[in-house]
Amino acid sequence: MQNVRIGLLICLSWLGLGPAWAQSCDPTPERHAVRIDGRDSEGKLSPAYLPYVAGDEALFQQLDNGWVFALMPVEEGYVIRLFENAQIGMATDLTSLTPPHYGVPNPRDLFGWHFRNADNTGPNDGSVNAPQEMRAFVISPALVGTGGYKPSPDPSGPRLMEPGPDDGIGWLKVIDYGLSGHSLAKGQRARMNYVKFEACLSWPRGNGERDKLLDEASFEFLDEDREAFGGCGLDLGAYDLEARYLPRKLGGDIDGDDALDEVAQVKRKSDGKRALALCRAGTWMSLIGVDEVKGDMPSGYVDQAEAWHWIAPGEGLPMGLGEVSLPEADGAVLLLERIEKQLVAVYWKDGALHADELYHIVEP
Repeated sequence: MQNVRIGLLICLSWLGLGPAWAQSCDPTPERHAVRIDGRDSEGKLSPAYLPYVAGDEALFQQLDNGWVFALMPVEEGYVIRLFENAQIGMATDLTSLTPPHYGVPNPRDLFGWHFRNADNTGPNDGSVNAPQEMRAFVISPALVGTGGYKPSPDPSGPRLMEPGPDDGIGWLKVIDYGLSGHSLAKGQRARMNYVKFEACLSWPRGNGERDKLLDEASFEFLDEDREAFGGCGLDLGAYDLEARYLPRKLGGDIDGDDALDEVAQVKRKSDGKRALALCRAGTWMSLIGVDEVKGDMPSGYVDQAEAWHWIAPGEGLPMGLGEVSLPEADGAVLLLERIEKQLVAVYWKDGALHADELYHIVEP
């Protein structure tokens, strides 16, 4: 199986991935990552279950971006595909650049005889040159809309058929499988008729999305942040822009006037008191936690807050906040959280900032 192993290593080196390529499936600011889920007893997708196929059934899972992961039956087992959209019969397969292209089995093919020896009398002892439980395959987003040919960087040059650094990687690990009994006779080619597996798809984010996520993951305020909030009225002589939790700033439309409002975490230099600098439309400054607000803002609460959330109108609440009802507001609602202890909503209503305590779990 030396040729298949070499092909796999070449594939991984093209993509700049090391030995830990199949050990996690966690998205990062640089890369998307999607795990293929199994289904529960009601047929709903759930990460608590391993995916599987049996017999002539196929598995399809649509990603948030419209791509469709597929494991489809063929005569000798199943094939891995990732289609650019749900029109399976006409959609481009984004894994088609996966090497090797000729001569030896491709890792996207899960065939029963890959796991049997040369005369089909027992498990593969190395006499059959085929990939085994772990399969890696290339994901080429640049193939979307091309009909299956990756565009060349040189418009006058040939169409490319090799993966490159802008491509992603998928992996599938076989956990369990079954072979069709009638295909196990000596000299026959074994057919896979069941497979349970783990799988993950990962590919690079675009530069704009990557830079935005990297910025959101940083505690460090930029010079343009200081310029923007200083220009809005924040006294930079008295307050430092300083974040204790992420993201360091949030934004949207809190007062319903269709203009961008931003809020950043700040600290008063004289005594270390925490506040939230709210800049409305780049013009009006309010210091939440220092200035008076209408309603119920517990004393010193901004100093104790451990997380925050910006909830646009019609947007659902993040998981973990429980079932709470948001106050009626003119625009977005800012939620300040002491994790699993207390939640306060800050919002704009009738020309002023308000605050409501949504829950408070009294500690023993």
